[in-house]
Amino acid sequence: MEDAVRRSSSELTTALVAQDAAAAAALYADDAMLLAPSAALIAGRGDIAAYWQAGVAVGLVAIDLTPIDVRVVGTIAVEVGRYELSVGDGGETGKYCVLHRRCPDGVWRRTVDVFNPDAPARPFAQEER
Repeated sequence: MEDAVRRSSSELTTALVAQDAAAAAALYADDAMLLAPSAALIAGRGDIAAYWQAGVAVGLVAIDLTPIDVRVVGTIAVEVGRYELSVGDGGETGKYCVLHRRCPDGVWRRTVDVFNPDAPARPFAQEER
């Protein structure tokens, strides 16, 4: 099961590098929440897709997620790791924590996704949601 959770994070990076915000959002549960720095709470797959689309629009070109620890208990998994991303001519590194849930269809989806940059971040969308 740990491999399936790690594969889910790999699929997120693949979708974002391909600039496919809809495919990235499909990896989240319908009721998922994304807690991004310098942004209001982003809730639901539609708003998460809009967030990632805004990232693509400002030049998100690469993201690397490196899991440090994955713990699975039943239908819940917690993943903690480091990330590195490239946006336009800049970049960012930081840490993340994701709560995954195995959904009724057997697929592990991101339910709560939190990331925290090592330095203050520039938000993808300038307006509060």
